[in-house]
Amino acid sequence: MNIIQDPGCDGSVLLDGSASGPSEKDAPPNLSLRAQAFVIIENLRRLVHNACNRIVSCSDLTALAARDAVFLSGGPNYSIPLGRRDGTTFATRNVTLANLPPPTANTTTILNSLSTKGFTPTDVVALSGGHTIGIAHCTSFTPRLFPTRDPTMDQTFFNNLRLTCPTNVTDNTTFMDIRSPNVFDNRYYVDLMNRQGLFTSDQDLYTDSRTRGIVTNYAINQTLFFRDFVNAMIKMGQLSVLTGTQGQIRTNCSRVNSNNLFILSGMENNEDEKLASY
Repeated sequence: MNIIQDPGCDGSVLLDGSASGPSEKDAPPNLSLRAQAFVIIENLRRLVHNACNRIVSCSDLTALAARDAVFLSGGPNYSIPLGRRDGTTFATRNVTLANLPPPTANTTTILNSLSTKGFTPTDVVALSGGHTIGIAHCTSFTPRLFPTRDPTMDQTFFNNLRLTCPTNVTDNTTFMDIRSPNVFDNRYYVDLMNRQGLFTSDQDLYTDSRTRGIVTNYAINQTLFFRDFVNAMIKMGQLSVLTGTQGQIRTNCSRVNSNNLFILSGMENNEDEKLASY
């Protein structure tokens, strides 16, 4: 398998590694992606392909699953452009690192990185609001706890995190939004205003004068946040997509079709006939 140097929304993160190198899944920024999530996407592919044959790509299924996860968690429902096709290559570790700023990055680093892809500061702050749901491992924010407290972190918040993460090598997890961890809402921005953002990349959005006002606006206006989040997600979902005759529609989301041809219903092998399980 060849290695591509320009990752986009082509389902490449779903691919397993090969003799050519480790997959995007194995790159540090993607290690937090749960194995079960990849299983769910593959199960969805099988259900959809069984119902309507091989006309929906793994890329589109991933975009739809993200949208539905947001909606089912209390967030906005929205229409997204479809018609993506799946890539046949994945990005190298270095390219993945270059395209996904770490949680230790400050606002300048994040704005500079995403501006090259056409994202505005408003887009960046809105997309960061996705941290209103989910969990994080201690190792992604221990630099803010050890050897001393990050001065931008609220003292009580720090004390509680030190109970969860008693050492700088603890691998426990905590919610990214302490106010409503399982609801997609604007409380994440309220956290930031109270100096209770988990990552440096979170809290610095309120510390930095370029993005502070956007954080404040979202904290007091959830409708505005939802609107801008939808716009930014739609923009994100159209980065370097493959359409038309480009790429392929994978018959298994974790690997490239062996002959790159459209496979009709019933032509998969026995292994693919089984639903993946976790």
